[in-house]
Amino acid sequence: MMKIVILSLAILANLGFPLVYSKSHRFEDDFVERTVAVIVRENKAEITYSIGLNKKTTEKILEKWSKLDLPPSTLGTITSPPKTENPAIEPDSDKDSGHVLSPELTKRFHVAAGTVITKNINVKIDQLRQPLKLISTGPAPRHPFAITLKWEVTIPDGKVIDLEIIDSNFLELDGASRTSIKVTGDAMLLQSNTAPILIRAPRKLLEKLTPKERKDEMAIIAKIGFASR
Repeated sequence: MMKIVILSLAILANLGFPLVYSKSHRFEDDFVERTVAVIVRENKAEITYSIGLNKKTTEKILEKWSKLDLPPSTLGTITSPPKTENPAIEPDSDKDSGHVLSPELTKRFHVAAGTVITKNINVKIDQLRQPLKLISTGPAPRHPFAITLKWEVTIPDGKVIDLEIIDSNFLELDGASRTSIKVTGDAMLLQSNTAPILIRAPRKLLEKLTPKERKDEMAIIAKIGFASR
């Protein structure tokens, strides 16, 4: 039986699938796990950003954000963002499970994140910064993440474009990241620095890097062609 288990894990590793986090997984203090997945469809790019962290780190981040010059409703517990996903899961006890935050803390975090994180995501197409439209923010649908945000970017006309996405969030904290970019329809991914789907993306550890190196490591850079333009 043990040989079968070991063989199965080896096969998964060779196929490039990341090992699934166990239910007992706990994030360290001052550590942020994140994924950034981009899908290009016709003249739109959808960016999905998931964040995993523990209760202490969440409270520390919210305390820092509370000192920023933000609209009063951003850090409140009543005002909701444009759209929310499924409600957060209630923890079994007061102990921090490493990824499950209380519904109240989850809501405070994702409401504030909709404003703060969006300001620190820089999307450029052909060197011109593009506006981000926040389309949803709320509790993450999958383990071990706490919240997920989604944005939409309109892609200007052009047979070939250079797309760059720079994440400047949480650069002062340790962490790990995965990134991916996928194109559909008449779009063609001519060149990129990341995986085509998130499950094949290597998990990059950031703790030994400087803030600038962390930003560079998490950047998504791609050249995309459009057949029908």
